[in-house]
Amino acid sequence: MDDWRGRLEAWFARQAPSADRVEIERVGRLPAGASNETLSLDLAVHCDGRIVRLPLVLRPERAGGILAPYDVLRQFRVMRALSQTAVPVPAVAWYESDESILGAPFFCMSRLECETLPLFWYGDSPRLRSAARMLAEIHAVDWRRAGLGFLRVDERASATAGELEAWRGRAEHLRIGRAPLLLALGDYLTRNEPGDARLALLHGDPNPGNYLFRGPDVVGVVDWELAAIGDRRSDLGFYAGLMTVFGGFPGDGGRTLLSDAYEAETGHVLHNLEYYEALGLYRMAIVMSAWASVSHFGMDAISRRLANLLGPRWAA
Repeated sequence: MDDWRGRLEAWFARQAPSADRVEIERVGRLPAGASNETLSLDLAVHCDGRIVRLPLVLRPERAGGILAPYDVLRQFRVMRALSQTAVPVPAVAWYESDESILGAPFFCMSRLECETLPLFWYGDSPRLRSAARMLAEIHAVDWRRAGLGFLRVDERASATAGELEAWRGRAEHLRIGRAPLLLALGDYLTRNEPGDARLALLHGDPNPGNYLFRGPDVVGVVDWELAAIGDRRSDLGFYAGLMTVFGGFPGDGGRTLLSDAYEAETGHVLHNLEYYEALGLYRMAIVMSAWASVSHFGMDAISRRLANLLGPRWAA
């Protein structure tokens, strides 16, 4: 038996002290984004001659990567808080800070039988409309009452300033905080924040792969590592920026199929989406800088798109 597997079984046994024995029957890797490591576990709990099988997902904290520094405790706290709201999240069971078990902190959550989708929407569909409604549900969460106030580090900061502060921290961690594009774009975003910006809970990365579907319905929302408090249009802007860099077919003035569906499902007209795509591109520039294999391609795409959105001064 692998040492880590034995340590993990012993750890699970401590979480279920009434069990006779706890056994890991199967371990696999789940498909996940470029940043995450996600393990699938089938846990068998033996008790009084019976076996209870628990399908679990284990999320260890990575030491480094494109979204470093990572914080699985923060993700755990977000999902635990959301379990008391209308937003469906897998049940989070345990968090462990002791690195001697797996070499890093980790948490466990239930594994849902469901279907995931690729990175982009390519046309209108019942699932797209369900995802748009779910994103609006996330934005409608009373985040203070839900216990998510810890996501807002500076109570005095505006919606954009709060987001920029967190992403500047990532840039400094990656030693790119003084990059000319980031400095110029950060200054532009600070000076031009729309006057109608309002605070809401953000998922952070509402691409289709982070929704779990059964048929046309969303039964779970995962990957909360970028959850934040900011203007709801920031989520839509990040998806637009993601499309710019990896999809190759950005929409008109920050619009995408997701933002169109969001408007249709909520009845809210979304203004200033070009600004929020620029905010998304600021975040994508930091991600691309940390992703050496595609950094040059990504930064060129970001500069071209900024020139399209904000004017020729942003061309590389």
